[in-house]
Amino acid sequence: MAQVAISPDVLEWARKRVDMPFDTLSKRFKKYPNWLEGQGGPTFKQLETLASVLRLPTGMFFLPEPPEEKLPLPDFRRMAEGGFQRPSAELIDTIHICQRRQRWYREHLAGSGSDVIAFVGSADVGDQPGVVAGHIRTALKLEIGSRNEASNWEDFLRQFIALAREAGVLVMINGVVGNNTHRTLNPREFRGFAISDPFAPLVFINGADTKAGQIFTLAHELAHIWIGRGGVSNSSVDDLPEHFEPDFNVERFCNAVAAEILVPMAQLSNMDLPEDVDLAKSSISKTFRVSTLVALRRLKDLGRLSHDDFQGAYDAELDFLKKRAKQRKSGGGDFYNTMGARVDPHFASAVISAALEGQTLMGDAFELLSIKNSTTFRKEAMHLGVLS
Repeated sequence: MAQVAISPDVLEWARKRVDMPFDTLSKRFKKYPNWLEGQGGPTFKQLETLASVLRLPTGMFFLPEPPEEKLPLPDFRRMAEGGFQRPSAELIDTIHICQRRQRWYREHLAGSGSDVIAFVGSADVGDQPGVVAGHIRTALKLEIGSRNEASNWEDFLRQFIALAREAGVLVMINGVVGNNTHRTLNPREFRGFAISDPFAPLVFINGADTKAGQIFTLAHELAHIWIGRGGVSNSSVDDLPEHFEPDFNVERFCNAVAAEILVPMAQLSNMDLPEDVDLAKSSISKTFRVSTLVALRRLKDLGRLSHDDFQGAYDAELDFLKKRAKQRKSGGGDFYNTMGARVDPHFASAVISAALEGQTLMGDAFELLSIKNSTTFRKEAMHLGVLS
């Protein structure tokens, strides 16, 4: 059977790209070591299997040398202690999935005569964070009084996501690539990203992060949409402005806006807070329906905690929340409810309707929604109310 000549450098690049151990791949493809030595090559059928295992299009293996794979979006991440030098295949593939969804939805909206969204790019890094945060809360109807509808800060996260979606922002949340539970996303590598667009702005939140982290990420990425500067972020609640180098003024600004969105300093300053930090933390969390981590951050901003005291309290609180989350954790939940969080329901409904009306190929709809068969498609359509 005919063999395909492949550059050994491309073979090794493809393996290392997904961090697959050499021994693991060699067990699956017995002649892989020989291929690396330039002794023969895989058959086309073997190449198709190899491409599937290494999660690459088959055509990539015909390149004469490994490509320089870069993030498809600007990189605003600050990598502590060396961090991730090369973007993972999971991050890159997740961005590509969201870019395709965003392009499809943009064309769908533009083709149906929808207006541009006025708030996209309406602010600038030189603006006052409190003013920009006020505009965001107003656009989302996220004023403090309305938060009483949320029973706690986790319920507030669901409310926050729903309000952002109603305002016209596509919000996608996932802890894996598509629906592949074997390809998890690492919050240490990135917490979220934003794609700025006047018709279909998109925010992605790393669902593998803590719920407290997701609240801050959503607020942070919305700030990116408001200044029209999309990109990848790894900022968290304990990333304080003074920790950033001068080149990270965009992230410093978005962090400040995020904190103001969640807990406006003007209102916080007027609160009669207890002297005890734990009581003050609880009071802020209850009043603004935010996590205790965000409450600690704002106590630091208020001058009630030194940097060292804040960091110690933050680390202890984060450890407590992680332990509580493990105790609460149950088995997976309903797939369609999970998918409803992963894929923005406005986007999913539009794709399903277009497929049912013959405007979009069914195969393309499956790929856009990260589903594999018509049974799942039909159940999701019923779940969203597109089919009865």
